[in-house]
Amino acid sequence: MPDKLTDSFFRALFNAPVLGMAVVRLDSRRIIATNPHLRRILGVSEAEMEARAERGREFTPSEYHALDEAALRRLTETGHVDPFEKEFLRPDGSRVPVRVSASTVPDFADRAVIFVEDITAERASRGRERAIQQRLEIALSAADQGVWDFDLLTREMIYSDRAKEIYGLPLDRPVTYETIRDATHPDDYPFTSAQLLRSIDPAIRERSRYEYRIVRPDGSIRWALAFGEAVFDGPPGAERAVRYVGTIQDVTEAKQAERRQQLLVAELDHRVKNTLAVVQGIAYQTLRGGDVPEAVAEAFAGRLQALASAHDILVNAGFESADLLGLARAVLAVHDGGGRRVHLEGEPVPISPQLAVNLAMAFHELATNAVKYGALSVPGGRVDLAWTVDGGRLNITWRESGGPPVAVPEGEGFGSRMIRRALASESGGEVSLDFRPGGLLCRIDAPLARAT
Repeated sequence: MPDKLTDSFFRALFNAPVLGMAVVRLDSRRIIATNPHLRRILGVSEAEMEARAERGREFTPSEYHALDEAALRRLTETGHVDPFEKEFLRPDGSRVPVRVSASTVPDFADRAVIFVEDITAERASRGRERAIQQRLEIALSAADQGVWDFDLLTREMIYSDRAKEIYGLPLDRPVTYETIRDATHPDDYPFTSAQLLRSIDPAIRERSRYEYRIVRPDGSIRWALAFGEAVFDGPPGAERAVRYVGTIQDVTEAKQAERRQQLLVAELDHRVKNTLAVVQGIAYQTLRGGDVPEAVAEAFAGRLQALASAHDILVNAGFESADLLGLARAVLAVHDGGGRRVHLEGEPVPISPQLAVNLAMAFHELATNAVKYGALSVPGGRVDLAWTVDGGRLNITWRESGGPPVAVPEGEGFGSRMIRRALASESGGEVSLDFRPGGLLCRIDAPLARAT
């Protein structure tokens, strides 16, 4: 009974669709038996397998024959062969990748069992992983970035060659946490350390992005841009960070260019202010004569001041854009009676430098007109300046109330011409001036795409 049970057990194992199996005579290399799963791998029927029992070597492409011979020698010497990979050649000419191992049969020294596993899916998966890794390496190389991997449990650090180059470290030496800590500029280490702690805190898990300085072994300083993220493990509610991985890029040249730009902007600001001061001085000297009304000199000085206000805002923004709210406050501050007569309503909106200059001039002209003839010429007058963004368009409304009755002017002055023509042209939108009896209403409608 035990023999029958054992025989049934091994027959079930032999015919299970898990591994391909074959029994081979070592002296003649004749295939004695094969299971259905191996025949499916080889793409042959049972009859075809029996017909090729003496020629089993034909299933293996010639480039793997030497590998098979070496495996056969190990099998004869040790009684087993550790798994190795090769390919089988099917009758239809196709190939199938397999993992093969073997062992001799106890009490039958001239016989061996060959175990075969189809690894087609595994090899395809490895190929996809290699392709992903290759694309990642190409992307990192193109971006000139290094990679690090910090094992928080073992404290082991792995730095790519590029990461070591950024630190000025030898490529053939390992990197430790202490190496990186000591290479970080003392003024920046508290900041980088805080970034690490926020990333590995399970309650925060911040994806860090930070710039810091590296002090190389030769004493030179480089700026680095780092991105880091922690990997967590453990059951929900008890997770902990096990690794901290990220990339690093040398941004020294970019930081130096940024510094040069800051110096250039500061010098430009200084020169423009000097130029405006010179122009203002020349204007006063020229317009101070008795033939020139004092109002003309005051109007010219006011327009220069509006330009200066727009310039200051653009300087603070790096000449990239200006904030509409800040611009309106700066230009109208001198006219609003301590913040009680000109009321602003609108969110901060970035606008282009050219539009900022034109709006600064427009707000100044409108405010000057309101002080002389409109709502700001009497104690109870009021100006409401509001703007909204709707459907990609910037809508600005200047509304005066509480002033003396307004009449349509007989002629168009400089301010009106500038607002109607220059501002409308620069903004690519429309400007309307409505001289209502109750107070001037000015509307500016411009595409936001051209205003940002």
